[in-house]
Amino acid sequence: MAKVCEVCGKGPIVVNSVIRRGKARAAGGVGRKVTGVSKRVQKPNLQPLTVTRAGVSLRLRVCSKCRKSLT
Repeated sequence: MAKVCEVCGKGPIVVNSVIRRGKARAAGGVGRKVTGVSKRVQKPNLQPLTVTRAGVSLRLRVCSKCRKSLT
């Protein structure tokens, strides 16, 4: 089963996970340094929703934003 919203088509996206260490300059340090960058996946917040269309109840997997707009 795909991790895609059935209303708007929102799906997973690939982003960078950035690991930093050190103390910020504003806090009296020498600045934060990037020590590692790796790929990660952000998945949409899919939730089940039962919708009635033309007398037939459908069970959809929709993202939370679409669920608010449909309810």
